[in-house]
Order: sequence, then structure tokens, then C-alpha cells
Amino acid sequence: MRSAVVILAHGSRNEPSVRETLDRLVGRVKSLLIQEVEVGWAVLQFNRPDLGQAVEALVARGIERIVIVPYFLFRGRHITEDVPKLIEGMRKSHPEVEFLLADIVGLDEHMVDRVVKQIEKVAPDLLPKGPRFLVSPSDIERESLKIVEHLLLPLDCSEEEKVIVERIVHSAGDRHIASLVRFHPKAVPAGISAIRCGSPIFTDVKMVSVGINRNLAGNFGCPIRCALDEPEVAEKARENGITRCAAAFEVLGERLKGAVAVVGNSPTALLALLDLAQRGIKPALIVGMPVGFVQAEESKEDLMRQDVPYITIEGTRGGSAAAVATVNALLELAGR
Repeated sequence: MRSAVVILAHGSRNEPSVRETLDRLVGRVKSLLIQEVEVGWAVLQFNRPDLGQAVEALVARGIERIVIVPYFLFRGRHITEDVPKLIEGMRKSHPEVEFLLADIVGLDEHMVDRVVKQIEKVAPDLLPKGPRFLVSPSDIERESLKIVEHLLLPLDCSEEEKVIVERIVHSAGDRHIASLVRFHPKAVPAGISAIRCGSPIFTDVKMVSVGINRNLAGNFGCPIRCALDEPEVAEKARENGITRCAAAFEVLGERLKGAVAVVGNSPTALLALLDLAQRGIKPALIVGMPVGFVQAEESKEDLMRQDVPYITIEGTRGGSAAAVATVNALLELAGR
């Protein structure tokens, strides 16, 4: 299906500014979509093309699906009345074309950042300054978590899940990641129960294993093992033509049952875990947070479709620090 995106703005009598801004926006959006998608812009008032003209041009080029994205902050009459009427008319004129209306930009955390950044440029003294010269690691961590709690919007999750989200945000230094954390309904209870039973914690890479708090894990008798340390891993990877991280979990096999499996780096390790789970070898909890642009997002989408407790970060973000923060938060919760 040939698809196109139309970014719809209000328009302005300052036409050069409109064109420059929207041309740059279109270029950035297009760079983030698949190559085959056409991306353009239209306005409601003052300038050209208007939405009807933009749509007619796309239909004439054989476009079969048009996604309209309102570049608006508020759901005023343009969004609630004018745009839906325009789209309804287009659907009647072109029943062969699918029209999709996206939500407004609205109140997004990135928009909040931009507002604060603009304030900082003209009046930097209006931004709070954290305490200086903190030396103790515990003081630094405590102050950081206070800042994180202040920065986050209200979270639609349990108190225990909130603890984990805050730890992940703290580890990433990025509050926007909070909205991407996903929990299986049984994830936190399953993870805490496994820890209290002294279940092993298996990681995909050493960076994750060395970051997990061994003192806390030791309180429950939970051994921490990096799957790559298994002696048969290299040979298994060569024989099967797979990555060492994927081979490592294959080698662990039945030992993963009831364990906490942690992936902070390798998408192929997570895919191997999911394959084992489908064969009946299910960990008590999978912390699946591979990072990157090749298979990371897809592996996490697969994880969220499986019948196994998980904690993950939607999209391409993740990494060892986030995975470690998740496990350490679970260890702290288990000790409460």
C-alpha cells in the first residue's frame, strides 16, 4: 500500500517562516520513516497548500493511505470540528483512499523540555540548582532519586512498579524513558518471589552481572551468573552459526526454569530466551532490555506477546544500566 504523511499546521501570514519551519520538520520526520513513505505539509489558513490541495496531489500520484498529523498544541475547534469535517469530505470524494488522523502534539514531555529550555536561555536563575559538593555515593543517589520523583509525571502503575521506573530513569538520566517501561501484570510479584526463593540470576553480558548488587543478592542466596561464562558457549555458537549471547542461553537450557533472566545488551539473547520459553523452559521473570536499532525493538515486541512475566522498555532504548537498575530495584523490594 502506497502511503503518505501530511503534517497539518495552522498557518501564518508570515509565509517564509511557515515554509522554512515546516520544510525542516518534514525533512526530519521523513528521515525517521521508511524510505517509501512520502511526507509533506499543509495548512488550515493563510498559506498554501491547504489540506485539500495536498490530498488531491497525493491521490493523483496513486497514494492509497494518507496519515494526517495535526501540528497543534490544543484540541480547539480546528481539531474537534474543522479537521474531522474536512477528512469526512475527502473520504466521500476518495473512498478508495484510507485516511488516518493522528493525535495532536499536545502536552508531551519533550515539549515541556523545550519550554524550560527557552526559559533557561533568557532567565537561567529561575531554574533550581541541586546541592553542590555531594561526595557520598548514597547521598548522590538519594538526591538523584528525589529529583527523578519530582520530574516525573504521575505514573499509572503500582508503587512497586514506580520504584523500578524511577530507578531506570535514574540510570538513564532521561525521564522520557519512564513512559516506555512495560510490565507484565505478574512481573514484579514473580521477580520478588524468585529472589526470595534464592533463584539464580542469569545475565547476557558481564556488564550486567557486575552491576547487580551482590550484597543484596547474597541476602537471599541468589547466585549471579553471566551466561557467556559457560564453557560450551563458543563451540555452540560456531556449530549453529549464532551469536555467543544467543548460544549462551541455549547452553543454560533447563537451568533457566524459575530463574531471573536478564538481557541488557543482546537482542539475539532475548530471542533465544523466547524460543526456550516457547519450548516450555520459562524463567520466573525476563528483564528484557536489549538496546539498538537491529532486532532490539522487534525482540521486545515479541517478548510482550509471550506468556511469561517480563519487564521491558518499548522501542530501541534499553541497555545494561537500565537492566541492572531493574534487578537492583527488585532486590531492594524483596528485602522490604
